[in-house]
Amino acid sequence: MNANRTHRLPRPALRALPAVLALAALALAACGGGDDHAPAARDERAPRAVRLATARLEPLADRLVVTASVEPIRRVMPGTKILGRVDAVPVHEGQRVARGQLLAKLENRDLEAAVAQAEAALVMAEAQLENVRAQHDRIVRLHERGSATDKDLEDVQAAFRTAKAAVRQAEANLQAAKVTAGYAKIVSPVAGWVVDKRVEPGDMATPGMPLFTVEDVSKVKIVARVPENDIVGLAPGHPVHVRIDVLDLSTEAAITRLVPSGDRMSRTFDVEIVLDNPDGRIKSGMFARAEFERGARDGIAVPRGALVERGQLVGLYVVGDDGRARLRWVRVGKPVGDERVEVLSGLAEGERYVAEVPPGLTDGDPVTEG
Repeated sequence: MNANRTHRLPRPALRALPAVLALAALALAACGGGDDHAPAARDERAPRAVRLATARLEPLADRLVVTASVEPIRRVMPGTKILGRVDAVPVHEGQRVARGQLLAKLENRDLEAAVAQAEAALVMAEAQLENVRAQHDRIVRLHERGSATDKDLEDVQAAFRTAKAAVRQAEANLQAAKVTAGYAKIVSPVAGWVVDKRVEPGDMATPGMPLFTVEDVSKVKIVARVPENDIVGLAPGHPVHVRIDVLDLSTEAAITRLVPSGDRMSRTFDVEIVLDNPDGRIKSGMFARAEFERGARDGIAVPRGALVERGQLVGLYVVGDDGRARLRWVRVGKPVGDERVEVLSGLAEGERYVAEVPPGLTDGDPVTEG
């Protein structure tokens, strides 16, 4: 073969060569043909008008806010002292009852018979006493005339004392029978509401078994469970602000009672605040909050509208010298009134922030006071 033979490209490759050369030229122009000192693209977004505020240290009330529950001023669970079958239950759950009103009645025919027997025994004892009294009076007159001996007088006096004692015993037996018969009637010891009924006609009632729960809510107790670290400094008479959200009720009160023994598991102490409830508007079991004043300290508070929540994180938009809103995560504390929240860290005094975050604001957006 001829070593100097010229190598020729195939015909298809020759037809594609102009297109390849043109693409290479375009690539070179894009890479090196421009001015190396051309300005970068500028952010042409117009600044958004927002409400700005400056972080300031101010005296903030040191408040302790704890959850609480509403309890009745009195809760009773009446039952019976005797064993018996329930004959009637004239009340139902949710019914208002007066003090002494009948709640249930047990079958009491045997008890009524015992009362009748005690009454008859009393009649017999009283008749015996009258007979002995007559004999006593007669012997005394005879003894005064010398017609009865001292022994006769002593005997009749002893019989008279025995007859009087028998009457007193019969009276006591009758009273005991009536008391026992009274146990067949279960009445409410307080005026209030029947909130639980555990018995129906035909059931067997046993001694010591609560049959009803009656709550007196003419006054209510707000029971707040305060952690041991915060109980120091609280005492009866200490002012407290109570709020019941479901009723939109907010009132000022004072600590009524502080239970000195804490819960060994949760390390909390019960603090009770008594409120008047004449119309029964506040119901037992409602959720409440108790807010205790504990002096004042300096801090920074921001409007709730300035905060941005994303999952467990809370932040706000801080505006720097460049006029851009930068999202910064912060640590917040307790509410300051109804409209503001204390910022514990992440925001320094003198820094500007967006006081009311508008919809669509993002990190780095230019903003202006508006």
